[in-house]
Amino acid sequence: MVARVSAVVVNYNAGAHLVECVRSLRSEAVDEVVVADNGSTDGTADVVRRYGAANRRVRLVDAGARPGLNACRNAGAAAGRGRSFALCDADDLVGDGWVAAMGESLRQHEFVTGPLDLDRLNPQWLADTRGRSEERGLPTFYGVFPFAHGNNLGLRRAVWEGLGRFDEDFPNGADDIEFGLRAWRAGVAVHFVPGAVVHYRYRSRPRELWKQGLTYGGSRPLVRRRLKELGAPAPSPVAGWRSWLWLVRHLPGLVSPEGRAAWVWVAGNRVGHVRGSLRHRCLLV
Repeated sequence: MVARVSAVVVNYNAGAHLVECVRSLRSEAVDEVVVADNGSTDGTADVVRRYGAANRRVRLVDAGARPGLNACRNAGAAAGRGRSFALCDADDLVGDGWVAAMGESLRQHEFVTGPLDLDRLNPQWLADTRGRSEERGLPTFYGVFPFAHGNNLGLRRAVWEGLGRFDEDFPNGADDIEFGLRAWRAGVAVHFVPGAVVHYRYRSRPRELWKQGLTYGGSRPLVRRRLKELGAPAPSPVAGWRSWLWLVRHLPGLVSPEGRAAWVWVAGNRVGHVRGSLRHRCLLV
């Protein structure tokens, strides 16, 4: 028997994809689908109410006025009735059997994650712009500790509470990595579930890629600072030097849409690291 698990969909202005995401959660293993909304202005609430009227397992939770992914995750997890919960993002899709794979694994493990597929929701050129590290198994922070991507994460409720929930004060971008750090320090292992696949949707416009790259890069220096404060191993302050060389080598690629998408993403990420290093007073470039 699969453990009771609440599927929590984290949403902010993803109304264009939300119904598709919720439909992808159809499974006999789903006890409930909680859509946690973080102040969307695109009519998301009406979308969920209409869908929930025909499917009582789907309901909307208002994450409140506080912005941020972790505030939304906490609101959705707190509203769930299951002993465990599994997180995904509203603009992605879960693979067939995702909830069942998560629920079965959570019978034996406290903290689980699965692979991110890049091909179903992205054109080939876009899927290839960041390499294939997202699909290679359990992610780590520069090889120091493992973590789970926030859009494919399963937890027992008791562990989530015991670790202090998701940190709503930690900046977006490495918020899921920070939770992984706390789990690692507490001895809570992350178990990788090959069958728990989430189809990950990339941004495609240069402006969006730049902004997302800045966000992702900007909070990683703070994770390094936390490691140093704990006296734990930490990545080299110049761990990203190969990415800077990559930007120089691939300048000619800016003439093509594919080249621009890849270059803008890496450049935004690198600039984000520089800004984050200054803001958090810990070098990681």
